[in-house]
Amino acid sequence: MILAYSKLSFSQVFKLYTALQQYFQNGEKKTMEDADMELASREECERKMEKEELDVSIREEEVSCSGPLSQKQAEFFLSQQASLLKNDETKALTPASLQKELNNLLKFNPDFAEAHYLSYLNNLRVQDVFSSTHSLLHYFDRLILTGAESKSNGEEGYGRSLRYAALNLAALHCRFGHYQQAELALQEAIRIAQESNDHVCLQHCLSWLYVLGQKRSDSYVLLEHSVKKAVHFGLPYLASLGIQSLVQQRAFAGKTANKLMDALKDSDLLHWKHSLSELIDISIAQKTAIWRLYGRSTMALQQAQMLLSMNSLESVNAGVQQNNTESFAVALCHLAELHAEQGCFAAASEVLKHLKERFPPNSQHAQLWMLCDQKIQFDRAMNDGKYHLADSLVTGITALNSIEGVYRKAIVLQAQNQMSEAHKLLQKLLIHCQRTRNTEMVISVLLSVAELYWRSSSPTIALPVLLQALALSKEYRLQHLASETVLNLAFAQLILGIPEQALSLLHMAIEPILADGAVLDKGRAMFLVAKCQVASAASCEPLKKAEALEAAIENLNEAKNYFAKVDCKEQIRDVVYFQARLYHTLGKTQERNRCAMLFRQLHQDLPFHGVPLINLL
Repeated sequence: MILAYSKLSFSQVFKLYTALQQYFQNGEKKTMEDADMELASREECERKMEKEELDVSIREEEVSCSGPLSQKQAEFFLSQQASLLKNDETKALTPASLQKELNNLLKFNPDFAEAHYLSYLNNLRVQDVFSSTHSLLHYFDRLILTGAESKSNGEEGYGRSLRYAALNLAALHCRFGHYQQAELALQEAIRIAQESNDHVCLQHCLSWLYVLGQKRSDSYVLLEHSVKKAVHFGLPYLASLGIQSLVQQRAFAGKTANKLMDALKDSDLLHWKHSLSELIDISIAQKTAIWRLYGRSTMALQQAQMLLSMNSLESVNAGVQQNNTESFAVALCHLAELHAEQGCFAAASEVLKHLKERFPPNSQHAQLWMLCDQKIQFDRAMNDGKYHLADSLVTGITALNSIEGVYRKAIVLQAQNQMSEAHKLLQKLLIHCQRTRNTEMVISVLLSVAELYWRSSSPTIALPVLLQALALSKEYRLQHLASETVLNLAFAQLILGIPEQALSLLHMAIEPILADGAVLDKGRAMFLVAKCQVASAASCEPLKKAEALEAAIENLNEAKNYFAKVDCKEQIRDVVYFQARLYHTLGKTQERNRCAMLFRQLHQDLPFHGVPLINLL
C-alpha cells in the first residue's frame, strides 16, 4: 500500500483524500442513524439488505464498477471486457452500459489510458467515428503524459507512442472509408518510424499501405515485399495476414485453385507452429470463400463445416470460446447461402436464426448476416414472382452493399418489363464495376444485359455480349458464371434456329452445373436441354421424333422437380405448358389434360409480365 501510495501523483493523492473523507463522513452518518434506530425496524432493514445483496449478485456478471475501484480491479475489468469484445461480443456489456462504466472509471481517474482505449473499441462497435477518434487520441495523450512508456524506455518510449498513435489513426480512418485522411496519418507514422529506425512499426505501415492501395495494379509488389520483410523480422502474424491477402488478390486475378491452396497450406504451417488460432479460423473461412468464388459449392460446404466443427485451440476465458469472430460469421453466411441455393430454405433460416443469436444487430459483424438474409429473401421473392416484395427488399440491400443493391434493382425492373430503365441502370453499373475491377459483378451485369437483348427479340446483339462474358469467366476461372453464360449462349443459338449446336454446347456445360450448380440453374439447364431436343427432332422421322419427345418429357419432369424445390412457380408454369404441348403431339390426352389444368391454375395465380420465354420457340 505504501509503495502504491508513493507512486501516486499530487492530483491522485488529492482524489484519494477526498474519497476517504467522503467514506468516513458516510460511515459517521450511518452509525448515528443505527444508534437512533428502533429494534422493530431492524428486521425491515435486514430484509432490505438481503434484497440489495441479491441485486448485487444478479449484477455480478455485468462487473459493475459504480464506485472507485483499485488499480488491479480496474485493470481486470478492462482486460476482461477487451477480451470479450475481441472473441465473444455477446458476452461483453452492451455499448451503452460499458460506456457508462468507463465514464465512471475515468471520473475517478481521468489519466487512465487503458480506459480510453477500451472506450475507443466500444465506440467502434457502434460505428461512432467522432467518439472513437476522440478516445483514441486521448489514449495516446494519456500514455505520453503519464510517462508510462517514457519511464522504462526514455525518449524512445515517447516516440513509440507517437508513431503508433498515427498508425492507429490511419487504421481508424481506413475502417470508416476516409482514405485521404488515412494516407496522411500513415505518412506521418512512416516518417516517425524511419527516424526511430523502428522496423516493426514500418512493417505494420507497409501492410496498411497495401490496404489503402490494393486497387492499384502494382499493389501485389508491396504485398510480396511486406511478407518477405515480416518473415525476416520474425513477425508470423503479419506474414500470415500478408500471405492470405496475396492469396485473395490472386484468386480475384484468376489464378488456379491448386496454387492458392498450396500458399494457404504454407500459412497454415505458420499458424500451427505459433498457435495462432484466430488466423487458422480466418484461413479456413478464406478457403470457403475461394471455393465459392470458383463455383465449387461442395468444397465450400466442406470447408465451412470444418470451421464450425473445429474447437478453438485456446480457452480465452472461463466459458468463452473463439466462435463469435468475423470468420465464424462469414462461414455461417456461406452455409446459409449454400443451403438456400439447394432449396433447403428451412435449414438456411435455422442458420440465420443462429447467426442472429450469435451476432445481435448492434454487434460489429451483424451486417454480414443482414446482407445474407436480405439476398436470400430477394431470391425467394423473385422465384415466387412477387416482384413488389423483391423491390421493397432492394432498399435494405443497397444500404448494406450499394453495388449489389443497384444490380438487384435492375433485375427487378427487367422482370417488370421496364427494359429501358433496367438497361440504363445496368450500363452505369457496368462502367463503375469495370473501373473498380469487380470482375464477378461485370460478368453478372453482362449476362443481364444479354438477357435484356434477347427478351427484346434481339438475340444477335446478345451474342457478342455473351462471348465477352464467357471470355472473362474463363480467364478468371469463375466456373459458376461460365456455366450460366453457356446456358445463355445455348438459348441464343436455339432462338436463332440452330438447336443442334445449342445441344452440343449444353452437353459441355451440363456436368459442372449438375455437380456444383444451384438448384435453379439445374432446372434451367434441364428445361433448355428438353427445348433443344424438341427443336432438333422437328425434321426427324416419326419414330425418332417420338423417342426424342419422350426423352424431352423426362428432362422436363426433372426440371420441374428442381423448380419445385425453390418454389419457382413461373418456371413450373412454363414447364407444364411445354409438357402439355408434347403430350398433345404424342396423343396422350389424359397426361395433356392434367398438365393443362395445372398450367391454368398457375397462370391464374401468377402475375403476367411480358412475353413468356416459351412463346419465343
